[in-house]
Amino acid sequence: MTALVSRRIFWNIPVIFLIFAVLVLAGVLIYVSIKIRREYALLDQMLDSAIEGTFQEKNFDELMLSRLESKMYQFLSSSSLGRKSIEEEKEKVEELIANISHQTKTPITTIRLYAGLLEEKELQEEEKLLVKRIEEQNDRMAFLIENLVKMSRLENGIVSVHPVNQDIAVLMDNLTGIFEKSGDHRIFFDPGFREQETVQVCCDLRWTVEAISNIIENAQKYTDQNGSIVITVIPYHSFTAVQIKDTGIGIAEEEQASVFSRFYRSEKVNDKKGVGLGLYLAREIISKQGGYISLQSEEGKGSCFRVFLPERSGKKAE
Repeated sequence: MTALVSRRIFWNIPVIFLIFAVLVLAGVLIYVSIKIRREYALLDQMLDSAIEGTFQEKNFDELMLSRLESKMYQFLSSSSLGRKSIEEEKEKVEELIANISHQTKTPITTIRLYAGLLEEKELQEEEKLLVKRIEEQNDRMAFLIENLVKMSRLENGIVSVHPVNQDIAVLMDNLTGIFEKSGDHRIFFDPGFREQETVQVCCDLRWTVEAISNIIENAQKYTDQNGSIVITVIPYHSFTAVQIKDTGIGIAEEEQASVFSRFYRSEKVNDKKGVGLGLYLAREIISKQGGYISLQSEEGKGSCFRVFLPERSGKKAE
């Protein structure tokens, strides 16, 4: 009998140890869980205070949490300094651009004035040609400075686009008004856009007009007087495109990827006016509004640009 009891106790020892081990493991898991929750709550508080800009170190020992607080404090401090430095640099750039724009207006206007006074004189043909060249180069300089200022302001975020819902007819009316006044009889606006008065796109009207105008002016430059430039509105799913199709000199396939680059000028058009910024600015403006520009062209057979503008959003035009 005694032997039987001893044998039962012997066989129950592993069970007792197993139960003890399970209880210890459960206790450890509960402890770890509580610790993790506590540290998670502290991390959550740290992040909240970091977002609010009120983060301060509270633990000053060698624990992991203290080291984490220290690193986060250093990170936020450096981020704050970096942001302040960027803002200061942006202010300097804005001031520099404003100074360039202001300081160059007077000499450009003066040169234009003196060239005009020279034209009123009795000049020989060669002298008249020289005066004309002065005026051309002065206009080129004014155009270059104006576009450099626009480019810098866009790239540095000094000027930003603010897309809102616009009737496509309003956009097209703005473009029609600009180019009808130019007296260029090569330009035709497809009146079909008036049948789409209810179509709305999300864009910044002023900047979008400028972007599309750059493309139309580019078409004017490379289309001879016997050619034509047709502007059409084409609705697509989620986008509406303004198409500018010309019968000009076209663009070689190997150059099509480069025409939207800054200051890109093909060697084949060096005799034409321009600085290579018009298409670049157009792409920058449209892309900042969630749109894009496509190009189809064949050398000697004209070009077709499509400016895709996203359809209406929740923002309304004021």
